Amino acid sequence: MTIHRFAIDTGQVNSGQTDAALTSFRSDIDQRHTPLALHDPDSADIKLARSQASEMINISGAEVVVYLRTENADFDSVFDEDPDPTYWSPISLKGFFKPQPLEAELKEWGAEIVNKTEIVFDHAQIYQLVGERMFRPGDVVRLPYNAATTALNPKNYRVLNATPSGNFRYTWLYLTCQLETLTADITVRPEEDIPNEEPIRTGGQYRESI
Repeated sequence: MTIHRFAIDTGQVNSGQTDAALTSFRSDIDQRHTPLALHDPDSADIKLARSQASEMINISGAEVVVYLRTENADFDSVFDEDPDPTYWSPISLKGFFKPQPLEAELKEWGAEIVNKTEIVFDHAQIYQLVGERMFRPGDVVRLPYNAATTALNPKNYRVLNATPSGNFRYTWLYLTCQLETLTADITVRPEEDIPNEEPIRTGGQYRESI
């Protein structure tokens, strides 16, 4: 029985073996852009995943209406608000959401009914409709809440934040938006909810003047 000396090189490890393993008969293009690469925009798997994501939204989603908020010159970047916002003509599409129960919050001026929800859209469809703009905070989404009580039946929601979700092979499949009900303030409601005021429409925009 002998004591093994680990500090002595026994010659069992070939120092050049690592470099030899990198050699290949394939060209640099074939090695870098292999058919098995996950990041491949032309992959059939990505096309299949996008088609399945679109079908999932069409099956499980409901018809909603989206009002895209315009960028006006009077937008206050300091307070992040627009006293007189405008919206483009509405866009009809499908989105999946789970209606949340109404919650009453006690505010300084009384009780306020607040409703927040999350809605998921088909990312590729949104990109085809509005391009790189996608959906932004301040856009308005009209949802079919379908409550029995008409007085407590919210339908217009403001987009608080919109983020891509459902990544597959470095490709986003869905666009998830956090929504909150609009208040009774006239400056944040689309034109159709103002029965006593005739809005000014210019260039396909909906102007809400106080």
